[in-house]
Amino acid sequence: MGNGTPVAPVVQAYLKDVLAAVNAIDDPDTNQPLQIPDFAEIYEAAGRLDDAADPGAIMWTINTLLGRASSVGSVAPTASYALSFPDDHHMHADMGLEWYWVGCHMNVMTPEGETGRVSLLLSMEKIRAIGTAAQQAAGWSALDATVATNLVTVTVDMGPGKRSIHRRRPNVQWPAKGGQADFSQPGADSLYFVCGDDSLRGSLDVLPLAVKVNDGDHMTVDIVLTQNAATKVDSAFFLQGVPKTESVTAGGTGLTPLPTPGIYYSWPQLQVSGSIAIDGTCYTIISGTGWIDHELMMSSLENPDGAVHPVPFVEDATPYNGWVWQFHNLDNGQAFTGAGFVLGAMNDAPALSYGYFLTPNNGGWDAIFIQGKLDLLFPNAFPARVGTSGPMVDIPVVRGYSGVENIFVGKPLSGVATPWFPDGTFNGPNGAICAEIPADYTDLSGQYADGLGYMESVGFESVASYRAYSLARLKAC
Repeated sequence: MGNGTPVAPVVQAYLKDVLAAVNAIDDPDTNQPLQIPDFAEIYEAAGRLDDAADPGAIMWTINTLLGRASSVGSVAPTASYALSFPDDHHMHADMGLEWYWVGCHMNVMTPEGETGRVSLLLSMEKIRAIGTAAQQAAGWSALDATVATNLVTVTVDMGPGKRSIHRRRPNVQWPAKGGQADFSQPGADSLYFVCGDDSLRGSLDVLPLAVKVNDGDHMTVDIVLTQNAATKVDSAFFLQGVPKTESVTAGGTGLTPLPTPGIYYSWPQLQVSGSIAIDGTCYTIISGTGWIDHELMMSSLENPDGAVHPVPFVEDATPYNGWVWQFHNLDNGQAFTGAGFVLGAMNDAPALSYGYFLTPNNGGWDAIFIQGKLDLLFPNAFPARVGTSGPMVDIPVVRGYSGVENIFVGKPLSGVATPWFPDGTFNGPNGAICAEIPADYTDLSGQYADGLGYMESVGFESVASYRAYSLARLKAC
Protein backbone atom coordinates (compact mmCIF):
# COMPACT_ATOMS: atom_id res chain seq x y z
CA MET A 1 0.00 0.00 0.00
CA GLY A 2 1.33 3.42 -0.90
CA ASN A 3 1.15 6.83 0.70
CA GLY A 4 -2.05 7.69 -1.17
CA THR A 5 -4.02 4.62 -0.10
CA PRO A 6 -6.90 5.64 2.19
CA VAL A 7 -6.92 4.12 5.66
CA ALA A 8 -9.62 6.23 7.30
CA PRO A 9 -12.64 4.14 6.15
CA VAL A 10 -10.98 0.93 7.34
CA VAL A 11 -10.10 2.33 10.76
CA GLN A 12 -13.57 3.84 11.21
CA ALA A 13 -15.21 0.51 10.34
CA TYR A 14 -12.97 -1.19 12.87
CA LEU A 15 -13.86 1.38 15.54
CA LYS A 16 -17.55 0.50 15.09
CA ASP A 17 -16.61 -3.12 15.85
CA VAL A 18 -14.71 -2.00 18.94
CA LEU A 19 -17.69 0.01 20.16
CA ALA A 20 -20.00 -2.97 19.63
CA ALA A 21 -17.68 -5.15 21.74
CA VAL A 22 -17.76 -2.59 24.56
CA ASN A 23 -21.53 -2.11 24.27
CA ALA A 24 -21.95 -5.86 24.73
CA ILE A 25 -20.89 -5.41 28.38
CA ASP A 26 -23.43 -3.97 30.85
CA ASP A 27 -22.52 -1.64 33.68
CA PRO A 28 -23.70 -3.61 36.74
CA ASP A 29 -24.75 -0.40 38.52
CA THR A 30 -26.93 0.98 35.72
CA ASN A 31 -27.67 -2.14 33.64
CA GLN A 32 -26.81 0.00 30.62
CA PRO A 33 -24.26 -0.89 27.93
CA LEU A 34 -20.74 0.35 28.58
CA GLN A 35 -19.54 3.24 26.44
CA ILE A 36 -16.11 4.34 25.24
CA PRO A 37 -15.45 7.85 26.58
CA ASP A 38 -15.21 10.49 23.84
CA PHE A 39 -15.92 7.91 21.16
CA ALA A 40 -17.45 10.47 18.77
CA GLU A 41 -14.25 12.54 18.82
CA ILE A 42 -12.09 9.43 18.34
CA TYR A 43 -14.22 8.24 15.43
CA GLU A 44 -14.16 11.67 13.73
CA ALA A 45 -10.38 11.90 14.07
CA ALA A 46 -10.03 8.48 12.44
CA GLY A 47 -11.91 9.91 9.49
CA ARG A 48 -9.16 12.51 9.06
CA LEU A 49 -6.22 10.08 9.15
CA ASP A 50 -5.56 10.37 5.42
CA ASP A 51 -5.11 14.14 5.72
CA ALA A 52 -3.08 14.11 8.96
CA ALA A 53 0.54 15.28 8.84
CA ASP A 54 1.58 12.37 11.09
CA PRO A 55 -1.08 9.67 10.76
CA GLY A 56 0.98 7.11 12.68
CA ALA A 57 1.15 9.30 15.79
CA ILE A 58 -2.58 10.04 15.55
CA MET A 59 -3.31 6.32 15.22
CA TRP A 60 -1.18 5.63 18.30
CA THR A 61 -3.16 8.27 20.23
CA ILE A 62 -6.46 6.74 19.12
CA ASN A 63 -5.25 3.31 20.24
CA THR A 64 -4.31 4.71 23.67
CA LEU A 65 -7.68 6.42 24.15
CA LEU A 66 -9.44 3.10 23.49
CA GLY A 67 -8.00 1.91 26.81
CA ARG A 68 -8.92 -1.67 27.62
CA ALA A 69 -10.59 -1.95 24.21
CA SER A 70 -7.39 -1.17 22.30
CA SER A 71 -6.74 -4.83 21.43
CA VAL A 72 -10.27 -5.80 20.33
CA GLY A 73 -10.02 -8.06 17.30
CA SER A 74 -6.35 -8.95 17.75
CA VAL A 75 -5.07 -12.34 18.89
CA ALA A 76 -3.96 -12.47 22.55
CA PRO A 77 -1.94 -15.14 24.38
CA THR A 78 -4.08 -17.05 26.86
CA ALA A 79 -2.97 -18.59 30.17
CA SER A 80 -2.43 -21.86 28.29
CA TYR A 81 -0.28 -20.29 25.56
CA ALA A 82 2.82 -22.46 25.10
CA LEU A 83 5.94 -20.36 24.58
CA SER A 84 8.30 -21.88 22.03
CA PHE A 85 11.75 -20.59 21.21
CA PRO A 86 13.20 -19.39 18.94
CA ASP A 87 9.76 -18.70 17.34
CA ASP A 88 8.54 -16.45 20.18
CA HIS A 89 11.64 -14.27 19.90
CA HIS A 90 10.07 -12.74 16.79
CA MET A 91 7.33 -10.13 16.67
CA HIS A 92 3.79 -11.51 16.81
CA ALA A 93 2.12 -9.97 13.76
CA ASP A 94 -1.47 -10.74 14.81
CA MET A 95 -1.02 -9.51 18.40
CA GLY A 96 -1.04 -5.97 19.81
CA LEU A 97 1.43 -3.71 21.65
CA GLU A 98 4.87 -5.36 21.61
CA TRP A 99 8.43 -4.18 21.94
CA TYR A 100 12.11 -4.87 22.41
CA TRP A 101 13.59 -2.70 25.19
CA VAL A 102 17.36 -2.21 25.45
CA GLY A 103 19.20 -0.50 28.32
CA CYS A 104 22.99 -0.12 28.33
CA HIS A 105 25.66 1.46 30.55
CA MET A 106 29.01 2.00 28.85
CA ASN A 107 32.48 3.26 29.71
CA VAL A 108 33.60 5.34 26.73
CA MET A 109 36.43 7.31 25.20
CA THR A 110 36.33 10.24 22.77
CA PRO A 111 38.81 10.64 19.86
CA GLU A 112 40.66 13.16 22.06
CA GLY A 113 41.18 10.52 24.75
CA GLU A 114 38.63 11.90 27.22
CA THR A 115 36.96 9.14 29.22
CA GLY A 116 33.52 9.00 30.78
CA ARG A 117 30.34 7.03 30.53
CA VAL A 118 27.27 6.93 28.32
CA SER A 119 23.92 5.19 28.74
CA LEU A 120 21.45 4.14 26.07
CA LEU A 121 17.73 3.53 26.33
CA LEU A 122 16.01 2.15 23.21
CA SER A 123 12.46 0.83 22.92
CA MET A 124 11.36 -0.33 19.46
CA GLU A 125 7.62 -0.90 19.58
CA LYS A 126 4.62 -1.76 17.43
CA ILE A 127 0.84 -1.71 17.75
CA ARG A 128 -1.94 -2.91 15.48
CA ALA A 129 -4.17 -0.20 14.02
CA ILE A 130 -7.02 -2.66 13.45
CA GLY A 131 -8.04 -6.21 14.36
CA THR A 132 -7.34 -9.28 12.26
CA ALA A 133 -10.89 -9.57 10.85
CA ALA A 134 -10.83 -5.91 9.79
CA GLN A 135 -7.41 -6.48 8.24
CA GLN A 136 -8.68 -9.44 6.23
CA ALA A 137 -11.81 -7.58 5.09
CA ALA A 138 -9.69 -4.66 3.89
CA GLY A 139 -7.14 -6.87 2.14
CA TRP A 140 -4.32 -5.44 4.21
CA SER A 141 -1.09 -7.23 5.05
CA ALA A 142 0.05 -7.57 8.66
CA LEU A 143 2.52 -4.74 8.06
CA ASP A 144 -0.24 -2.49 6.73
CA ALA A 145 -1.99 -2.97 10.07
CA THR A 146 1.21 -2.19 12.00
CA VAL A 147 2.33 1.17 13.37
CA ALA A 148 5.92 1.13 14.67
CA THR A 149 8.07 3.56 16.62
CA ASN A 150 11.58 3.70 18.03
CA LEU A 151 12.18 5.68 21.21
CA VAL A 152 15.80 6.47 22.07
CA THR A 153 17.53 8.53 24.74
CA VAL A 154 21.26 8.79 25.36
CA THR A 155 22.71 10.15 28.61
CA VAL A 156 26.28 11.44 28.51
CA ASP A 157 28.30 11.71 31.74
CA MET A 158 31.80 13.04 31.19
CA GLY A 159 32.08 14.46 34.69
CA PRO A 160 30.75 17.50 36.60
CA GLY A 161 29.37 20.14 34.26
CA LYS A 162 29.50 17.72 31.34
CA ARG A 163 26.30 15.74 31.82
CA SER A 164 23.37 15.83 29.39
CA ILE A 165 20.45 13.89 27.93
CA HIS A 166 19.80 13.54 24.20
CA ARG A 167 16.52 12.34 22.69
CA ARG A 168 16.10 10.84 19.25
CA ARG A 169 13.76 12.83 17.04
CA PRO A 170 10.31 11.21 16.57
CA ASN A 171 10.37 8.08 14.43
CA VAL A 172 6.87 6.71 13.82
CA GLN A 173 6.33 4.47 10.79
CA TRP A 174 3.04 3.17 9.35
CA PRO A 175 3.63 1.13 6.18
CA ALA A 176 -0.01 1.60 5.11
CA LYS A 177 0.77 5.33 4.86
CA GLY A 178 4.15 4.98 3.20
CA GLY A 179 6.27 4.43 6.29
CA GLN A 180 9.14 1.93 6.49
CA ALA A 181 8.74 -0.86 9.04
CA ASP A 182 9.35 -4.59 8.94
CA PHE A 183 9.98 -7.46 11.34
CA SER A 184 10.87 -11.13 11.21
CA GLN A 185 8.22 -13.75 11.92
CA PRO A 186 8.32 -17.31 13.31
CA GLY A 187 10.30 -19.65 11.09
CA ALA A 188 12.84 -17.01 10.08
CA ASP A 189 16.51 -17.87 10.49
CA SER A 190 17.32 -14.59 12.22
CA LEU A 191 15.59 -11.85 14.18
CA TYR A 192 15.05 -8.38 12.81
CA PHE A 193 12.87 -5.39 13.54
CA VAL A 194 13.18 -2.29 11.35
CA CYS A 195 11.64 1.12 12.02
CA GLY A 196 12.62 3.72 9.45
CA ASP A 197 16.42 4.08 9.49
CA ASP A 198 16.74 2.24 12.82
CA SER A 199 17.03 -1.50 13.27
CA LEU A 200 17.54 -4.47 15.57
CA ARG A 201 19.18 -7.49 13.92
CA GLY A 202 20.10 -10.71 15.67
CA SER A 203 20.67 -14.41 15.29
CA LEU A 204 18.18 -17.27 15.55
CA ASP A 205 18.65 -16.97 19.34
CA VAL A 206 18.67 -13.14 19.19
CA LEU A 207 22.25 -12.75 20.44
CA PRO A 208 24.46 -11.24 19.25
CA LEU A 209 22.01 -8.37 18.68
CA ALA A 210 23.11 -5.43 16.51
CA VAL A 211 21.41 -2.14 17.42
CA LYS A 212 21.52 0.71 14.92
CA VAL A 213 20.01 4.18 15.17
CA ASN A 214 20.39 6.77 12.43
CA ASP A 215 19.12 10.22 13.38
CA GLY A 216 21.46 12.05 11.04
CA ASP A 217 24.06 14.37 12.53
CA HIS A 218 22.21 14.43 15.86
CA MET A 219 22.52 10.79 16.93
CA THR A 220 23.89 7.52 15.61
CA VAL A 221 24.10 4.25 17.51
CA ASP A 222 26.08 1.25 16.30
CA ILE A 223 26.42 -1.31 19.08
CA VAL A 224 26.30 -5.07 19.58
CA LEU A 225 25.00 -6.91 22.65
CA THR A 226 26.31 -10.42 23.40
CA GLN A 227 25.94 -12.91 26.24
CA ASN A 228 28.55 -12.77 28.99
CA ALA A 229 30.97 -15.55 29.93
CA ALA A 230 28.55 -17.03 32.50
CA THR A 231 25.70 -17.64 30.05
CA LYS A 232 25.06 -19.53 26.82
CA VAL A 233 23.51 -17.88 23.79
CA ASP A 234 20.36 -20.03 23.80
CA SER A 235 19.76 -19.74 27.56
CA ALA A 236 20.96 -16.22 28.33
CA PHE A 237 17.37 -15.05 29.03
CA PHE A 238 14.90 -15.90 31.79
CA LEU A 239 11.11 -15.99 31.77
CA GLN A 240 9.25 -13.31 33.70
CA GLY A 241 5.49 -12.94 34.19
CA VAL A 242 3.42 -15.11 36.52
CA PRO A 243 5.86 -17.01 38.79
CA LYS A 244 6.05 -20.78 38.65
CA THR A 245 5.34 -22.49 41.94
CA GLU A 246 7.22 -25.79 41.74
CA SER A 247 10.56 -24.20 42.65
CA VAL A 248 11.66 -20.90 44.13
CA THR A 249 14.35 -20.69 41.45
CA ALA A 250 12.13 -21.67 38.50
CA GLY A 251 11.39 -18.13 37.36
CA GLY A 252 8.16 -17.24 35.64
CA THR A 253 5.85 -18.76 33.06
CA GLY A 254 6.73 -16.01 30.57
CA LEU A 255 3.04 -15.00 30.48
CA THR A 256 1.20 -12.06 32.02
CA PRO A 257 -2.42 -12.35 33.20
CA LEU A 258 -5.70 -10.60 32.38
CA PRO A 259 -6.55 -7.77 31.97
CA THR A 260 -3.11 -7.28 30.34
CA PRO A 261 -2.42 -10.63 28.67
CA GLY A 262 1.05 -10.84 27.24
CA ILE A 263 4.54 -12.32 27.03
CA TYR A 264 7.53 -11.16 29.07
CA TYR A 265 11.16 -12.32 29.33
CA SER A 266 14.58 -10.71 29.64
CA TRP A 267 18.35 -10.99 29.07
CA PRO A 268 20.41 -9.65 32.04
CA GLN A 269 24.13 -8.93 32.29
CA LEU A 270 24.91 -8.60 28.59
CA GLN A 271 28.18 -7.30 27.20
CA VAL A 272 28.15 -4.22 24.96
CA SER A 273 30.59 -3.07 22.27
CA GLY A 274 30.57 -0.49 19.47
CA SER A 275 30.14 3.28 19.38
CA ILE A 276 27.62 6.09 19.80
CA ALA A 277 27.85 9.56 18.23
CA ILE A 278 26.00 12.60 19.58
CA ASP A 279 26.06 15.97 17.80
CA GLY A 280 29.43 15.34 16.19
CA THR A 281 31.20 13.66 19.11
CA CYS A 282 31.90 9.94 18.79
CA TYR A 283 32.08 7.85 21.95
CA THR A 284 33.89 4.53 21.52
CA ILE A 285 32.81 1.89 24.01
CA ILE A 286 35.63 0.51 26.18
CA SER A 287 33.35 -1.78 28.18
CA GLY A 288 29.67 -2.01 28.95
CA THR A 289 26.76 -3.97 30.35
CA GLY A 290 23.23 -4.24 29.05
CA TRP A 291 19.75 -5.64 29.53
CA ILE A 292 17.09 -6.62 26.95
CA ASP A 293 13.37 -7.07 27.48
CA HIS A 294 11.04 -8.63 24.94
CA GLU A 295 7.51 -7.84 25.98
CA LEU A 296 4.00 -8.12 24.61
CA MET A 297 1.49 -6.13 26.67
CA MET A 298 -2.03 -6.25 25.31
CA SER A 299 -5.26 -5.05 26.92
CA SER A 300 -8.49 -6.91 27.46
CA LEU A 301 -12.08 -6.16 28.37
CA GLU A 302 -12.02 -9.38 30.43
CA ASN A 303 -11.03 -9.65 34.08
CA PRO A 304 -9.28 -12.63 35.71
CA ASP A 305 -11.58 -15.57 36.50
CA GLY A 306 -14.48 -13.87 34.69
CA ALA A 307 -14.89 -11.26 37.44
CA VAL A 308 -17.18 -8.30 36.79
CA HIS A 309 -14.92 -5.82 38.56
CA PRO A 310 -13.08 -3.69 37.75
CA VAL A 311 -15.62 -2.53 35.18
CA PRO A 312 -13.82 -1.22 32.05
CA PHE A 313 -14.05 2.58 31.59
CA VAL A 314 -15.99 2.89 34.88
CA GLU A 315 -13.63 1.71 37.61
CA ASP A 316 -10.28 2.53 36.07
CA ALA A 317 -7.89 4.15 38.53
CA THR A 318 -7.52 7.93 38.35
CA PRO A 319 -5.63 10.18 38.31
CA TYR A 320 -2.65 7.80 38.28
CA ASN A 321 -2.63 4.44 36.59
CA GLY A 322 0.99 3.61 36.05
CA TRP A 323 4.03 1.84 37.35
CA VAL A 324 7.65 2.15 38.33
CA TRP A 325 9.98 -0.55 37.02
CA GLN A 326 13.69 -1.11 37.33
CA PHE A 327 16.53 -3.43 36.56
CA HIS A 328 19.98 -3.47 38.15
CA ASN A 329 22.94 -5.49 36.89
CA LEU A 330 25.15 -6.07 39.94
CA ASP A 331 28.95 -6.06 39.85
CA ASN A 332 29.14 -9.66 41.13
CA GLY A 333 27.23 -11.05 38.12
CA GLN A 334 23.82 -11.20 39.82
CA ALA A 335 20.90 -8.92 38.92
CA PHE A 336 17.41 -8.03 39.98
CA THR A 337 14.32 -6.46 38.45
CA GLY A 338 10.89 -5.53 39.73
CA ALA A 339 7.88 -3.26 39.52
CA GLY A 340 5.61 -1.29 41.80
CA PHE A 341 2.20 0.01 40.74
CA VAL A 342 0.76 3.44 41.42
CA LEU A 343 -3.03 3.28 41.13
CA GLY A 344 -5.41 6.05 42.17
CA ALA A 345 -3.78 8.63 44.44
CA MET A 346 -0.03 9.24 44.32
CA ASN A 347 1.86 6.83 46.58
CA ASP A 348 5.52 7.48 47.33
CA ALA A 349 6.00 4.11 49.06
CA PRO A 350 4.34 1.48 46.88
CA ALA A 351 5.03 -2.19 47.36
CA LEU A 352 7.53 -3.76 45.04
CA SER A 353 4.89 -6.41 44.40
CA TYR A 354 6.63 -8.13 41.51
CA GLY A 355 10.21 -8.96 40.73
CA TYR A 356 12.97 -11.53 40.21
CA PHE A 357 16.43 -11.89 41.74
CA LEU A 358 18.87 -13.53 39.34
CA THR A 359 21.97 -15.66 39.80
CA PRO A 360 23.83 -17.25 36.86
CA ASN A 361 23.68 -21.05 36.84
CA ASN A 362 24.76 -23.58 34.18
CA GLY A 363 24.68 -21.09 31.32
CA GLY A 364 21.31 -19.62 32.32
CA TRP A 365 19.66 -18.02 35.35
CA ASP A 366 18.21 -19.04 38.68
CA ALA A 367 15.29 -16.60 38.89
CA ILE A 368 13.75 -16.18 42.35
CA PHE A 369 10.45 -14.32 42.66
CA ILE A 370 10.85 -11.37 45.08
CA GLN A 371 8.73 -8.73 46.77
CA GLY A 372 9.53 -5.84 49.08
CA LYS A 373 9.16 -2.11 49.59
CA LEU A 374 9.92 0.85 47.33
CA ASP A 375 10.55 4.42 48.38
CA LEU A 376 10.07 6.94 45.56
CA LEU A 377 12.28 9.85 46.52
CA PHE A 378 13.13 13.36 45.33
CA PRO A 379 10.25 14.02 42.89
CA ASN A 380 11.23 16.47 40.17
CA ALA A 381 8.64 18.44 38.19
CA PHE A 382 8.81 17.86 34.43
CA PRO A 383 6.57 19.30 31.70
CA ALA A 384 4.18 16.67 30.36
CA ARG A 385 5.05 17.81 26.84
CA VAL A 386 8.82 17.49 26.94
CA GLY A 387 10.48 20.70 25.81
CA THR A 388 7.37 22.85 26.28
CA SER A 389 5.59 24.45 29.22
CA GLY A 390 3.10 22.68 31.54
CA PRO A 391 1.19 20.89 32.72
CA MET A 392 3.81 19.66 35.15
CA VAL A 393 4.26 16.05 36.25
CA ASP A 394 6.13 14.99 39.39
CA ILE A 395 8.45 12.02 38.77
CA PRO A 396 10.72 10.68 41.55
CA VAL A 397 14.36 10.37 40.45
CA VAL A 398 15.79 8.36 43.38
CA ARG A 399 14.61 4.96 44.65
CA GLY A 400 15.12 3.11 47.88
CA TYR A 401 14.64 -0.63 48.30
CA SER A 402 14.13 -2.47 51.57
CA GLY A 403 13.11 -5.94 52.67
CA VAL A 404 13.28 -7.24 49.10
CA GLU A 405 13.23 -11.03 49.35
CA ASN A 406 11.46 -14.31 48.76
CA ILE A 407 9.84 -15.79 51.85
CA PHE A 408 11.72 -19.05 51.22
CA VAL A 409 15.13 -17.42 50.93
CA GLY A 410 17.01 -15.38 53.51
CA LYS A 411 19.30 -12.39 53.06
CA PRO A 412 16.82 -9.60 52.22
CA LEU A 413 18.13 -7.04 49.78
CA SER A 414 18.21 -3.32 50.50
CA GLY A 415 19.76 -0.45 48.60
CA VAL A 416 19.32 2.83 46.81
CA ALA A 417 19.39 3.84 43.12
CA THR A 418 20.56 7.34 42.22
CA PRO A 419 20.40 8.98 38.77
CA TRP A 420 23.28 9.69 36.45
CA PHE A 421 21.40 12.80 35.33
CA PRO A 422 18.20 14.19 36.89
CA ASP A 423 16.19 14.01 33.65
CA GLY A 424 15.32 10.93 31.62
CA THR A 425 11.97 12.05 30.23
CA PHE A 426 10.58 11.79 26.72
CA ASN A 427 7.19 11.65 25.00
CA GLY A 428 5.90 8.48 23.41
CA PRO A 429 4.22 8.54 20.01
CA ASN A 430 0.87 9.04 21.77
CA GLY A 431 2.24 12.16 23.50
CA ALA A 432 2.38 10.62 26.97
CA ILE A 433 5.35 11.41 29.17
CA CYS A 434 7.66 8.57 30.24
CA ALA A 435 10.94 8.53 32.15
CA GLU A 436 13.84 6.11 31.78
CA ILE A 437 16.69 7.18 34.05
CA PRO A 438 20.10 5.45 34.17
CA ALA A 439 21.16 4.87 37.75
CA ASP A 440 23.97 3.77 40.05
CA TYR A 441 22.77 1.10 42.47
CA THR A 442 24.36 1.03 45.95
CA ASP A 443 23.88 -2.06 48.10
CA LEU A 444 23.02 -1.16 51.72
CA SER A 445 22.56 -4.71 53.00
CA GLY A 446 26.24 -5.67 52.98
CA GLN A 447 25.27 -9.00 51.44
CA TYR A 448 25.18 -8.28 47.73
CA ALA A 449 26.97 -5.85 45.41
CA ASP A 450 26.67 -2.42 43.84
CA GLY A 451 25.64 -2.13 40.21
CA LEU A 452 24.09 -0.21 37.34
CA GLY A 453 20.50 -0.05 36.17
CA TYR A 454 17.54 1.89 34.86
CA MET A 455 14.58 3.44 36.68
CA GLU A 456 11.37 3.61 34.63
CA SER A 457 8.27 5.69 35.41
CA VAL A 458 5.14 5.39 33.25
CA GLY A 459 1.65 6.82 33.74
CA PHE A 460 2.44 9.59 36.26
CA GLU A 461 0.57 12.28 34.31
CA SER A 462 -3.02 12.69 35.45
CA VAL A 463 -5.51 10.90 33.25
CA ALA A 464 -7.59 14.08 32.90
CA SER A 465 -4.58 16.12 31.75
CA TYR A 466 -3.47 13.53 29.22
CA ARG A 467 -7.00 13.02 27.92
CA ALA A 468 -7.54 16.75 27.38
CA TYR A 469 -4.27 16.99 25.47
CA SER A 470 -5.02 13.93 23.36
CA LEU A 471 -8.52 15.05 22.39
CA ALA A 472 -7.16 18.46 21.38
CA ARG A 473 -4.51 16.69 19.30
CA LEU A 474 -7.16 14.58 17.56
CA LYS A 475 -9.32 17.63 16.89
CA ALA A 476 -6.42 19.47 15.28
CA CYS A 477 -5.31 16.60 13.03
